[in-house]
Amino acid sequence: MLTPNKILIQLTALIPAALYAYSTGPVIQRTGAAVDGGVNCSVCHRTYAPANSDPRGSVTISASAYTPGVKQTIMVTVSHPTQKRWGFQLIARLGSDETRQAGTFSASSVVRVRCTNTQDAPCNGAPEYAEHSNAPVTNVGAGYTFQIDWTPPATDLGEIHFYAAGNAANGDGTFNGDYIYTTQLFIQPAGACNLTMTPAITSVVNSASFTSPISPSEMISIFGSNFNLAGTKVYPTTASLASNAFPRSLSCAAVEVNGARIPIVFAGDQQINAQAPANLSPGPATVRVILNPDAANQIASDPVTIQASPVAPAFFQFTSSSPAVTAESGAPIADTTQVAGGVAAKPGDIVTFWATGLGPTTPSYAEGAIVTAVALCSGILTLTIGGVSVAATAITYAGLSPESISGLYQINAQIPAGLPDGNASVGAQAGGVSTQSGLTIPIQN
Repeated sequence: MLTPNKILIQLTALIPAALYAYSTGPVIQRTGAAVDGGVNCSVCHRTYAPANSDPRGSVTISASAYTPGVKQTIMVTVSHPTQKRWGFQLIARLGSDETRQAGTFSASSVVRVRCTNTQDAPCNGAPEYAEHSNAPVTNVGAGYTFQIDWTPPATDLGEIHFYAAGNAANGDGTFNGDYIYTTQLFIQPAGACNLTMTPAITSVVNSASFTSPISPSEMISIFGSNFNLAGTKVYPTTASLASNAFPRSLSCAAVEVNGARIPIVFAGDQQINAQAPANLSPGPATVRVILNPDAANQIASDPVTIQASPVAPAFFQFTSSSPAVTAESGAPIADTTQVAGGVAAKPGDIVTFWATGLGPTTPSYAEGAIVTAVALCSGILTLTIGGVSVAATAITYAGLSPESISGLYQINAQIPAGLPDGNASVGAQAGGVSTQSGLTIPIQN
């Protein structure tokens, strides 16, 4: 004989989930946007369909003109004088192509971000849907304003189109008695870039070793002042990488080497990380930072002359003494007192070193390109660990890192046999030039 609790459980299992409505967010593609099929929430909440049939209520979107890469808070307000529970769904698309996501939404305690009906963000460039994570309840008629953090594309991609649906619900937990509204808002970039300071460069160095000279296709760091508004920290977004290449201006800043724009991977107020031109010739080269690039109010720094060489190999580092090395598990090989999650390596382990400036590869890639195939170092590369030369057969890969920018290299190698416990020195040579000295990794047999 079934107990009352067991009966309740069985009945609950038989009730269609749809009858409980979508208190934790609707299915995707319900904003009414044509690109998503023109469907809105009234397809389920049908009592007062179609959407916008009752002029007493509304849904509105509030957003400012955007500055590339600078986060702002989008507000979606749902109201109706007789309702008390509130829901929404919001999308942001490029005006030039509404099938493409514009920027990224951030989830919060009241906002959920979905890519599909079964997957939450991150969406890795796929269309995103910001919506309520648990429909809030208020006093009758109070309405509700959802605040959604949105980071626009890192570069000026023109007009952005927002579409939203709002649900002014009666709170009975069903689809009945609810009012659905839809709206849209188109915003522009914040005019032309309007930075007014004059940038000044203090140094241009290898991004891995922070030393000079630099070399073709190498990752470089430009240090100085007035590169952007104080506190700016902007990385390219997936949308800005849609052409499979990194942007040559980012957050109203650009860098020129010998008069040519180069790809940027980070823009801050005192530092810009970029990639040197693939055709950079040995000898002196000039570098400038450009604000408001190509606009009437463009401002350029004084040019700085640096030296370039054919190769300038360097390991990226976790700390001043620990090269960026990872195990097959992805854990950093480093002293645990210096690097969180660090582990020791043992002889025979295959590890990966991350580097830049190792010289030409086959095939070659343009600066800023994303590597899509195996690209091996063309020149002679040697590696020593603990003073022992790693055999060529123990270097299982030396070339550009797949799916990364074309200035990032990886070396997969086997730790030589017989190394004692302790810190083992690490060094490499490419084209007869050595990486920075003083780097070690921990060995534990």
